[in-house]
Amino acid sequence: MIDQSRRAMETGIDAQRAAVETWFGSFESAKSVQKSGVTLSKTAIEAYLDGLKSVFPEESVAELEAAVDEQFEAADEIHEDAWQSFLEGLDEAEATYDEMTEMQLELLAESFDAFEQLQSDAAETTEEVVASAEELAESA
Repeated sequence: MIDQSRRAMETGIDAQRAAVETWFGSFESAKSVQKSGVTLSKTAIEAYLDGLKSVFPEESVAELEAAVDEQFEAADEIHEDAWQSFLEGLDEAEATYDEMTEMQLELLAESFDAFEQLQSDAAETTEEVVASAEELAESA
């Protein structure tokens, strides 16, 4: 029963660790999806500006295009810097989580080992008490 409890708790911790690792890993995909959204927005705005060229003088639209390109370059840079900082922090958080999980497993093992030792000592003491009681009963 003790071994089954130990294995169940270890399995629970391992499952929790796998779920957290999956969660940490999902952020790289989120970064990619967000980047794709920005690219799609830029493409839509460029198409709109191309349409404006047929209505307005090309020079005035060119200035607007340059301003839009500049803003998207700045957004791309900020996006990359922000994600880089976030992912670095996430790596640190994951390392800390791994350390805590290892400590939890070690404490769990130590607790079960101590409980098993206590149980063994109690069984031994009980046997000694029974033997002493039997000796007393025989001598009486």
